[in-house]
Amino acid sequence: MPQNYKIVFDGIPWFEAGDGMRYKRIQQGETQVRLVEWDKAMVHADWCLKGHIGYVIEGGVELDIAGKVFSYKAGDVFIVPEGEAHKHRPKVLSEKMRFFSVERAS
Repeated sequence: MPQNYKIVFDGIPWFEAGDGMRYKRIQQGETQVRLVEWDKAMVHADWCLKGHIGYVIEGGVELDIAGKVFSYKAGDVFIVPEGEAHKHRPKVLSEKMRFFSVERAS
């Protein structure tokens, strides 16, 4: 984490994480923050068990959380606890979806 306590995502390169997903990441201790971008090509076949706090910057997404579907759009915040009881996977509703995420680093 920068010593001035400011993260400037413009200076961090994108990491391509597969079809339709990329992100920028910075880690401090056990916590990471990411700027994440998904597009319609992104398919999340497996359930995610990681906890996330996210702020939707652009676009829209549905999160299937343990069988219940919730919709999020720009300006919304989601909090998904860690663990099997809160397993989740997304479905992008717009051409592009961008969000800011805080989570435990893995």
